[in-house]
Amino acid sequence: MLRIKQKMVSASLCCLLPSAVLAQLPEGGVRQDAPSQDAAVQVQQKQWLDILSEEERSSEKNENVGEPTVVGDDFLAANPRILEDALIQALNGNSVDLVSSLAALYRKQPNHNPKLIARADALLAKLKGRTSEAVERYRTLYESDVSDDRILLDLAAAEFQDYRLGEAAAHFRHATQRDIPAPVLENVKRFQEAVKRQTEWKWSGGISPVHSDNANNAAPRYCIETRGQTACSVTVPVSANGLNYELNTEKLTPLYGHHAVKFRANLSGTSYFFDRQSAYDDAFGRAYLGWQRKDGKQTVSVLPFYQAQLAGSSEFDSKKENNRRAAPYMLAHGVGVQLLHMVNLGKATQLYYSLERYRQNYRETDRALRNDGWHDSTYLSLARRFGRTTLFGGWQYNRFVPENKNIRNAVNNAAYRRSGFNIGWIQQWPFGGGLNSRLTASFANRRYKGIMAFGTEPQRNRERSLSVSLSHDKLSYKGITPTLNYGYSRIRSNAPYARRSSHQWSLELNGIFKNSRKFGCVDLRVLIQLLHRSLQCKRCQQRP
Repeated sequence: MLRIKQKMVSASLCCLLPSAVLAQLPEGGVRQDAPSQDAAVQVQQKQWLDILSEEERSSEKNENVGEPTVVGDDFLAANPRILEDALIQALNGNSVDLVSSLAALYRKQPNHNPKLIARADALLAKLKGRTSEAVERYRTLYESDVSDDRILLDLAAAEFQDYRLGEAAAHFRHATQRDIPAPVLENVKRFQEAVKRQTEWKWSGGISPVHSDNANNAAPRYCIETRGQTACSVTVPVSANGLNYELNTEKLTPLYGHHAVKFRANLSGTSYFFDRQSAYDDAFGRAYLGWQRKDGKQTVSVLPFYQAQLAGSSEFDSKKENNRRAAPYMLAHGVGVQLLHMVNLGKATQLYYSLERYRQNYRETDRALRNDGWHDSTYLSLARRFGRTTLFGGWQYNRFVPENKNIRNAVNNAAYRRSGFNIGWIQQWPFGGGLNSRLTASFANRRYKGIMAFGTEPQRNRERSLSVSLSHDKLSYKGITPTLNYGYSRIRSNAPYARRSSHQWSLELNGIFKNSRKFGCVDLRVLIQLLHRSLQCKRCQQRP
């Protein structure tokens, strides 16, 4: 599975030092901690990218092998017994056209079996993506005859597909207590394992060596005329080798129906400890706990969260740089809530929307004065799959409203509005024998309020970034997949101290770790097909 690694940039945007004339640059409005704030922006986008990657990994097509034998309607209408047998066999498959045509013809028979028609209608609803309707139809059938093993299993499979995990688990457990054939029981156990996989603790993470040519996030050399004196920056970009790391965990606890309690936590960052550059370390973590409703069509969640931004000692005026410190210092933290809505617009199109708001608090007094306040973010994205190709694009809007809107009789110029969009391309190459690639580009404009430091107008930034990822399935070992990543970012600004440019290479080792070792990643549709095929035994083929 491809995973995007997005670098959390550390260090202040504005490290200004006196020039040769030792002019003291005033602090007012210089430090605007956009890198620290952008970590949350990147997390919001990454959630959607991870979902797309997971969907791409499990996007096996469930197409029929070969074409069914064409038999004339007149022949079937004249032979109702053969027609009924053909419909029973079709109910064990997944062909919408075949089931629909046979059911329509069988419905016209004067002595047709209503139960068989009801089963066909329920299956068609499930195959066409109307999973909630399918569940209700199967429930009605089961309530009319609770002794029917086949209906019980069909109901449980439909509930599973509709993400009613609690009910599905109960009905599968009930099925195992009945006298059903061994092949069917084996596939029921597969379903039970699949339910367990979705509700147990999930862990994923990765570590990768990384090289950065601007680990300290330094601006290009510049000079500023102020108060009749010239002040020039002395900070230069520092190249460093380090380790990117990422750890994610998730737990879903079903309640009733489509409702569940969801916990999710993630931590990512970069350490230059072994290169004796720990002053430029950074890390960002979030923990969510809230409510989720998910069915076969859409997912809605309300997730309160706590986040923490960590950074090396160079982020703190009050601390000396410590280049061999293993753990970064607490830079800022905050609490907020995320609203998420994802809709499947057909089998190949997905719409993703998230809205979040959080309150950020900085530890240092001078940073808190300017940068404590509320952050609002909106992210909208659409993805479309074309076979082995997935294209996606998104729009994002962010704003920061500081608690202190005015400082020293001047507008707090840390406040900003940011609007941007991104486009991406995920590809599984058929000729590469398992080669996967992902290309993502983003473009954004950031507009600050108030007058920028050493200027006469508000600060304006143009932000551009590009990332490329390559991986190969044959290089995976015990769930660990190496991924080669390249990232480029550039900020153009009318403020010279805000200009940035960086290149980054990394070799990422990512894996998914699950509590259940006996059950791998099996596509839901494959499981359903296996169950249907097992049900073709004589006992389950008996006419209702």
